[in-house]
Amino acid sequence: MKTSEEQRTFFDQHAPAIQKAAKAGGARQVIDFIDAFDDPLERRVLYLFARHALFLDASYARDLDVYIQVANSGIDACLAQARAETDPEDAKKRTDLANVISYNLAADLADSWGDDGLVREERHFEVGHAAAERCVAWREELGKPPLPHSMAWWAKGMHELSLGRADAALESFEKSADFGREASRKDGRAEDAVEASFAVLLARGYSAIALASLGDADAEAVWTEVIDKFTQQLGDEATKKEAEFGMQQLRTVRERYWPDAS
Repeated sequence: MKTSEEQRTFFDQHAPAIQKAAKAGGARQVIDFIDAFDDPLERRVLYLFARHALFLDASYARDLDVYIQVANSGIDACLAQARAETDPEDAKKRTDLANVISYNLAADLADSWGDDGLVREERHFEVGHAAAERCVAWREELGKPPLPHSMAWWAKGMHELSLGRADAALESFEKSADFGREASRKDGRAEDAVEASFAVLLARGYSAIALASLGDADAEAVWTEVIDKFTQQLGDEATKKEAEFGMQQLRTVRERYWPDAS
């Protein structure tokens, strides 16, 4: 399985068995099923793509707690493989896979999506926050470029917002925006384009929501500026899709977390 297409094909062959195991015996049976594969690569692939069977497939009777347990088992398995590697580069790749699984978990548990039929409770936000914090540390350890740092700080901030920690959320969103700016500057963008980049606008929109939660009078002005810039991007096919996604997500979160939002 040298290509991502081959890996996805391998997973698709086993996705029904993963769902069947989850239905029959919960997370423990899924973990036992995956761990029964002798090939470490096959186990990594199954853990990486397990979210497609347990979370992304809306036709399946999903259970966030089962998904969390399987994802955390996958993270532990990847880290164990990293420790067993003698080649530092291979060990780094295994750690990076743990980082990817952890980020996906943090993002999936975030209360920033439309109605997907899943109920996220405080304990889910605590798990998501811990997963995001690990990503922040791993992305530093692995020397990741700025954009993945921005994404990790966003996830951390979103869970802090859900947990009622608006001060911490604001700090995380501001860090997300700073890394977004750094990423845009590395791409050679002019400064006005930097401030209009997707990562920066999204993080600043979230910052506005955190500011509103703190009763800051500047919240509405920041919000309006972000939405105006996204709206301008709707007329450009190159930026339309991201702008629509950003505004939809921000409006969903504003409705849930902006005090007296209308």
